[in-house]
Amino acid sequence: MDENLETINFSQVLSALADVNTPFPPRLLRGFSDLTHRNIKDLLPVWETLPEARKVGILEDLDDLIEKDTLVCFDELAKSLITDQSPKVRVASLNLLWECEEPRIVPLLIDLLDHDSDEAVRAATASLLGRFVLLGELDAISEKLRDDVVNRLIAVSRSKELPRVKQRALESLGYSSHPDVTELIRKAYESNDILWVTSALCAMGRSADEQWASSIQESLNSQDSEIQFEAVRAAGELELVSSRETLLDLLDEEIEDTEIKLAVIWALSQIGGDEVKEKFEELLASSVDDDEIEWIEKALENLELSGTAGMEMLDFSADDEDEDLDFDEDVDMNLDENQDVDFEEDQYDDQ
Repeated sequence: MDENLETINFSQVLSALADVNTPFPPRLLRGFSDLTHRNIKDLLPVWETLPEARKVGILEDLDDLIEKDTLVCFDELAKSLITDQSPKVRVASLNLLWECEEPRIVPLLIDLLDHDSDEAVRAATASLLGRFVLLGELDAISEKLRDDVVNRLIAVSRSKELPRVKQRALESLGYSSHPDVTELIRKAYESNDILWVTSALCAMGRSADEQWASSIQESLNSQDSEIQFEAVRAAGELELVSSRETLLDLLDEEIEDTEIKLAVIWALSQIGGDEVKEKFEELLASSVDDDEIEWIEKALENLELSGTAGMEMLDFSADDEDEDLDFDEDVDMNLDENQDVDFEEDQYDDQ
């Protein structure tokens, strides 16, 4: 029987969960989807008795499952666990809320950002609030709620908060049209601190603003792989036609870093053009790596679906094109833009 069609009784889930000497059965993971209030009430007493490693492992498995099964939703579970005593559990729960669009969760997230004792939790919360910045720009939530989120993130970006939290806040602000955001991004980019520059580039890519084209172009040939990676993604997200030749040249140079190579391929699929389609077909014919072949095929599909192949032959400017801000995790090929890189010195405390 297809496990996706199997009816799972929640009592099975609770029994398996409580059996700490046995790995949790993968087939029961879907049992955590769409929990009722009664389910949550039954779950929490069992959950509280579990070792931290088991809790985190299950939540990470649920996060993986979301990538494979679009029918599952673990929002109710995650919302009930973001106040767990373990910071690792709180972070893993926040990660499950990436697709959540419920306005009522925003006050809780702002409270976590302001008061949680753990840096990683505050950083994850700052990242998640970017979802609501974007929803605000799309008029999918109230103007007041959008302003509350944006103003709080701006305050964090200018505060004496720890750098990682401020960087995640800046990245989330990339979606915002607030007039103060431009200066925050520019200051971060000009800081010469690698982590701040990468956060600035991430924000630029989210901005739907081609004023950043020259900065992104400048960073495409950076000797630092993190900066180059974020510049590539930003060029794709902004569909910068001016970056196409540089990205094609990077492919011709046979990039050694696999993540950057795949990011270049995807960025080119967003930018489009006949040259891009020809290059993809050439790569497809010569590649021997199954994962790369699969990614190129996805890129070709994106090229065709977005109608960007041969786009430059049409007689209209980029300014006339409809901007489509995509929050799809698959587009990010699971290269987590919120991945944190630890460092010891904050060279950017004055922001």
